[in-house]
Amino acid sequence: MLSDDDINLLVAAHALELAARDIYAIVVSRKSRSDDEQGLLALMHSHHVAYEQTINGVLGKRAATERNNEAYNKFFVLLSDASKLWETLLELENTAIATHTTIISRLTSAKNASLLASITTIEARHAAMLATRISTSLDLALENTAQSLVTQ
Repeated sequence: MLSDDDINLLVAAHALELAARDIYAIVVSRKSRSDDEQGLLALMHSHHVAYEQTINGVLGKRAATERNNEAYNKFFVLLSDASKLWETLLELENTAIATHTTIISRLTSAKNASLLASITTIEARHAAMLATRISTSLDLALENTAQSLVTQ
């Protein structure tokens, strides 16, 4: 049985994944990249769909009923500059990593902390790959300065 605190934390993670899913859906629908890049973007979108569905399955009827609109609106606005696509998606992934890491540290359920950690690991891989689209700097791929959307 999930505690009320764990439910609230997982709802926050779920709402963020809904926002990420929707941001990637917009990017994929634009079809503005090469076939290889479009395939990569579609794959990352499918990951966020799977993450939100998995968290939804854990929460059941307590799942988030809407995306995190603060995150969605922020990244939607940033997408208006098509030349900053990779930077925007990198910031989105890093925000998800920072947020999920904070949530993991506060969860009392080891099972759900493990689930969220498995999601965060793949999002870190997304971030590292996105960083390579921007620069060859290893620091960009490894350093995450994004702020968590969940307070400590």
